[in-house]
Amino acid sequence: MSDGTVFVAVVSIASAKIAFLVYCRRKKLQRFEKIGTIKSINQFPVKSGGPIHLDTAKCTVTGLRYNNITDRHWMVIRRDRAFLSARQEPKLVLIKPSSDGNNLLLDAPGMRTLVLPKCPPIDKSTKLIKCRIWDEYITGLYCGEDADSWIAKYLGYDGPSIVVSTPSMEKRDSSLVVKEFGNPAVEGDLSAFADFGAYMILSQASLDDLNTRLEKKVTMTRFRPNITIDGCGPYDEDNWAEMKIGSSVYMRLLDLCGRCNLTTVDPATGEKDVKRQPLETLKSYRCVTEDIVPCFGVNAAIDIEGEIKVGDPVYVIRK
Repeated sequence: MSDGTVFVAVVSIASAKIAFLVYCRRKKLQRFEKIGTIKSINQFPVKSGGPIHLDTAKCTVTGLRYNNITDRHWMVIRRDRAFLSARQEPKLVLIKPSSDGNNLLLDAPGMRTLVLPKCPPIDKSTKLIKCRIWDEYITGLYCGEDADSWIAKYLGYDGPSIVVSTPSMEKRDSSLVVKEFGNPAVEGDLSAFADFGAYMILSQASLDDLNTRLEKKVTMTRFRPNITIDGCGPYDEDNWAEMKIGSSVYMRLLDLCGRCNLTTVDPATGEKDVKRQPLETLKSYRCVTEDIVPCFGVNAAIDIEGEIKVGDPVYVIRK
């Protein structure tokens, strides 16, 4: 066989492969159905802290990113280096983040503004801390004594510190997290300090349905979703396998988001509900089995990164 014949054969095979991939992509795109639009975008820079409400943001593999701040890339840790959340310290939800140039600003009731660099340098003087999130470990960069003093004064005792995961630092692979009913994440689904998965998706209709069952209505912020969707039915998100936002962002829905006593913390007051609402109501109708926590919303991972904005159309492929 001549070199020319071999070349033609290789080109033909390559062309056929490309054509097949294009065909598969078109078939897949035909399976997407529009279910609604983005109602709100919420970024939580500090784990268990308050949100930054955004009109637009970039969906990255490691979390929602805007203005050089990525979702849940700062975290409060205890003296034993395990994460500290609003489950133990409800006041954490009152920490209000904002952006100013190269700095992340943290405000809280009765406190001066804490200024933290968004991307502190890593050099010989850098202190790295091996932190624990449930049964998983991740390295965090120590934010310094000023941050220690600030969080200690706010919480009322010595011991807690603040750490950050900078862009160059290793992230947690969600596929390695041990989950009771199996782990749908795949290798390369990364996050910094999120419990599991870099994104949480919730529909407005699900919250509206929950509020019809409650004496006192609750806000969306209590459930800490990154993206809320309007236009679909209640709990429709339970049945989604893949999601496309606009024309560029592709997500995989991982698993239903199990809920705990963090949902009983009022984001407006930083206090737990004495009747353990809305958790107790969720337990009455949103438990997969009797011995598991109720589910509300869906964890998600990014396959194709891109920009999103409020009002963007949302398409899904169902399970």
